[in-house]
Amino acid sequence: MTVMLRTQQGGFEAGLTIGRLGVKPRPSPAHYGRLGALILYGSDLLVLVSVCALAFFLTGTPFGQLAINGPLQLAVAFGILSWIAIFARIGMYRRSFSVSVRDEIYASLAASMIAMLPAAVIYVLLPAFWPLRHALVLMILLAAVGVSFSRLSLRVLRVKMLPQTARRIAVVGSPERVLELPDELSLSPNDQILRLPIEGFDDGLHGGGGESDPVTFDWLQNTFAWNADTLIVTDPLPPQVVPALLRLTEAHGVKLAFAPMRMRPHAYDFRVYRDGGLALIYPRTLQICTPGAEFFRRVMDLAVAVPAGILLAPVMLAVAAAVVVDSGWPVIYRQRRVGRLGKEFDILKFRTMRIDAEKHTGPTWAKANESRVTRIGKFLRRYSLDELPQLFNVLAGSMSVVGPRPERPFYVDQFRTMLPRYDERLLVRPGITGWAQIQMRRQLDLTAVGEKLSNDIFYLEHWSIFLDGMIILKTAAEFLFHRAA
Repeated sequence: MTVMLRTQQGGFEAGLTIGRLGVKPRPSPAHYGRLGALILYGSDLLVLVSVCALAFFLTGTPFGQLAINGPLQLAVAFGILSWIAIFARIGMYRRSFSVSVRDEIYASLAASMIAMLPAAVIYVLLPAFWPLRHALVLMILLAAVGVSFSRLSLRVLRVKMLPQTARRIAVVGSPERVLELPDELSLSPNDQILRLPIEGFDDGLHGGGGESDPVTFDWLQNTFAWNADTLIVTDPLPPQVVPALLRLTEAHGVKLAFAPMRMRPHAYDFRVYRDGGLALIYPRTLQICTPGAEFFRRVMDLAVAVPAGILLAPVMLAVAAAVVVDSGWPVIYRQRRVGRLGKEFDILKFRTMRIDAEKHTGPTWAKANESRVTRIGKFLRRYSLDELPQLFNVLAGSMSVVGPRPERPFYVDQFRTMLPRYDERLLVRPGITGWAQIQMRRQLDLTAVGEKLSNDIFYLEHWSIFLDGMIILKTAAEFLFHRAA
């Protein structure tokens, strides 16, 4: 579909093509089975015990003290058990957010930074541990590195030794719903879909009334014959049919699910509760939108932005001087962007374009190899140095360190008409970096707006302090070692 976007001067940006309307769901985080979780528990425990011995050796602490020193035993036990407990709490033994093997080390380091905090505070503050604090602090630092690389190694082995599992999903129901539903699923490239459209499914379950024995249903036998591992029914079934259907599917190792098409999660989650003879579906606010999450995100913003602003102040002064020498004043470029709940604000950047860059064109989409970019601007964009003043946006509260990138009002109005879920990006403060930014290139054309929104929605639906930490770590690594924009 080609969409012509009108500029403020009345002209058009020709050739801007938007892909399919709607958002393609991203694959859900990989979940570990019991064996995988057990291997991770064992691996982490082995690494933590090993780095304890290594820390004692490197600091000259006799390892025999562990057998006679009660405070030392308590300190080591607390460090190991709190680490394992925090990893379990943030889901490191249940699922992985790592899209690639390389991302595994960012995820593990982010989780390790959270896990090391309680032990580090205890070791430094309690006088009983001061004589051994060098060994104990070194232990938790080595643990962060050791656990990260052990998990990276396990991920590499898993990829090489175990083929990616593919789901076989059968979808049954009325034809129009069977046609639509697979597009709403979070599928991997290897997943397979069997569509079983049934005319008049709402009226009689194709082969009998509500009292029919499910074993006689043709669509059920086709599901078993196809070796499906999941059966999704798009239409309501008579309550008396479900118990027998459930027994049959469980006997064949098939998971049964219902997907009423009118009940789709958007900016909220669902919980199902049983109340007497009813199954009640309660919508719940996304975790990232709760007051507690807002508080923790603000604390993290300040904890990152204040030190970063101090450490990077010399860099920002040097950049400001370079901009003045190259193209004069102003140094800072202010641009209206749409923030949380649609409130507009001025985003701050070091100026990288000519002063009159949009004088004759109106709003235009940023592209690679822009002719309007100044000489120093090319360098600043290449290394993302032009984004540094947004630390002041974070301190002012109009932005967060992590969140969906803010867009200009002109484009927000266009995207709202093309992407029904676009406004969900505005539920939280926009960020300097985000999940979409670490998964995609910085300079995108308009055909990628749907994929970008898909990444932003994934972030909103799966948010955690751990995920924010992972995004910050990867962004910092790419800032220091440079990923091509």
